[in-house]
Amino acid sequence: MRVDFLLPMKKLLQRALLLVLLPAVLAAVPAQAQKRVITFDEAVQIALDQNIALKRAANSLELQAIGVSRQRFDFLPNLTFSTSGSQSYGRSFNFDEGAIVNQTTNGLNSSLSSSVNLFNGFGDVAALEQARLQHGARDLDYERQRQTVVFTVMSNYLTLIERREQILIQEENLAAQREQLTQIEEFTRVGSRPMSDLFQQQAAVASAELEVLQAQRLYQLSEVSLIQTLQLDPFGDYEFAVPAVEDAALTPQPYNVRTMLQNAFERRYDLQAQQRDIEAAAEGIRVARAGYWPSLNFSASTTSSYTDAALENFNDQFFDRNRRSSLGLSLSFPLFDRFLTRNGVQQARVQLENARLDLENLQQDIALQVRQSYLDYLSDEKRLEVTEVQLRAAEQALEAAQERYNVGASTLVELTQARATAVQAASNRAAAKYDFLFRKRLIEYYIGVLDPTRPVFE
Repeated sequence: MRVDFLLPMKKLLQRALLLVLLPAVLAAVPAQAQKRVITFDEAVQIALDQNIALKRAANSLELQAIGVSRQRFDFLPNLTFSTSGSQSYGRSFNFDEGAIVNQTTNGLNSSLSSSVNLFNGFGDVAALEQARLQHGARDLDYERQRQTVVFTVMSNYLTLIERREQILIQEENLAAQREQLTQIEEFTRVGSRPMSDLFQQQAAVASAELEVLQAQRLYQLSEVSLIQTLQLDPFGDYEFAVPAVEDAALTPQPYNVRTMLQNAFERRYDLQAQQRDIEAAAEGIRVARAGYWPSLNFSASTTSSYTDAALENFNDQFFDRNRRSSLGLSLSFPLFDRFLTRNGVQQARVQLENARLDLENLQQDIALQVRQSYLDYLSDEKRLEVTEVQLRAAEQALEAAQERYNVGASTLVELTQARATAVQAASNRAAAKYDFLFRKRLIEYYIGVLDPTRPVFE
């Protein structure tokens, strides 16, 4: 009887314990991750916050700011305090007793010194100006990198939503092919169509399924690329929202290639940064030439010491009898420095020439980019117009072919060809639409007016 009573009590205690611990157990088990929905604007902000290249550009900018501070502080005097203690053993002459004795003496020496450069051929002035110019150049590089990050996100995002639209097109085609298969099965059952039509339509359905799978694979690859660009957690599950494309975004804009080139040369941050680098390289020559000039320095120091071998106490020795101060000017002339200054000047001139060559090369690249983007824009503008006409004609042709096939006036081959043409026209239209949007933003990027805060689909 006791055992029979204890068993139910044990089960009741186990259930009660389970009810108490169940909430804690459920809280400890991670819930199934939900998809994180990311809009285009959020994607841009995530990239600006997490992009590695942009963080490196920010670090480079910070290093240059530190360099400016270091050059500015070189104008200030330094201040050094030093102290040392000593203990001596053995025989020494005691001035108070007038005899040589064995003794142990303790001593303390301290000094406070300061020095400042008064003139060094204006090398410090040139070095400060060079650091400021380099800091300004890196600041411009950082702004250009921000535009590059936004442009990269924009490009990947447009590719992603284009491929998603391609999935929808292929899924619509698959649904239409399956519906056509159902219709043909009914036709062959009543004997109004040959069995070859049924087999041909089954093959068309299988082909449409394959096209859907391929479109989904391309979309997944684009999604992985965008996740990498945004530096998102690769274990996360994300859904990228598709913004609505307004008709105004597809409206062509008039461009003038000469005006585009002028704007690019005036507004490109990387071009401005390179011009700052040229100015900084010119200051580098001034820094190197400072080695030909004499250098004038001012110094001041005060020292004091204490030893217990003397009769005076610490205060009398350290703050009165043994205290010494000095002021000094030092002037040095460079007579022969093994041609270090001459070589430094030559190296600075070569660096200046390289900076100028980099500027010329960048200008040529910008001109090529702007001209190429202008020609591509004209092509995409015409392509946008042609694909719209093509899609409308293909849809009408498909509708006519479907009606003719339904009444037995055409073959399935003709209907299949008309459907394939319509699907291809829809695919071309989607690609043309997003390529046109991309091309407009590409022009803004190459000109240097791309605004990270401006919506891409306005």
